[in-house]
Amino acid sequence: MAHDRPTAGEALRRFTLGSGPLKRTSDRLQVAARVLLVCCLTMSVPIALAVATSTHSQALVDAAAQAADRHQVSARLLEAAPLRGGGSDNLVTRSAARAVWTGPAGTEQEGLVVVLAGTKAGSTVSIWLDADGHRTRKPLDGGDIMGRTVGDGVLTLLGLSALAFGVYAGFRAALDRSRSRRWAAEWATVEPTWTRLAS
Repeated sequence: MAHDRPTAGEALRRFTLGSGPLKRTSDRLQVAARVLLVCCLTMSVPIALAVATSTHSQALVDAAAQAADRHQVSARLLEAAPLRGGGSDNLVTRSAARAVWTGPAGTEQEGLVVVLAGTKAGSTVSIWLDADGHRTRKPLDGGDIMGRTVGDGVLTLLGLSALAFGVYAGFRAALDRSRSRRWAAEWATVEPTWTRLAS
């Protein structure tokens, strides 16, 4: 026969460790710690959303600044990009090859670019330069902004939750140690009397 699901009242009694004269001070402290844990977990959600909102705003500012500072140019490979051995024939790999491109001042610049392995010499690839003509990454796009936003929000939520659970677990362990010491002390007082009565 299947057991019925616990009712809301039963779940609340379990959460509060019951009631009555047998409820110890340590039990009440544990209930208070549980309530505080739930509050901390609840508050971690708006904090994580605030962090995500701040990250999104900053990422938009960074993306706009990068888009204004960086520009895309075509680079021509001076050599074929070498194939890398040891991998699967169906695995697409990337390799570095020397290339030449025109900088902001109109002068030719030369350097290594990363392209698909096996790309032939003379092929053109797109690279990004900053205002000074130095190689740089492409500006942040929508996917990068969303990744930063979600990443920071999730990490904040997980970090705060882990911290809350860690503090609760440490407090619970301290309570258990205190209960064990108290039980041992009380048993040391009662045990001799029981031993005499049983003999």
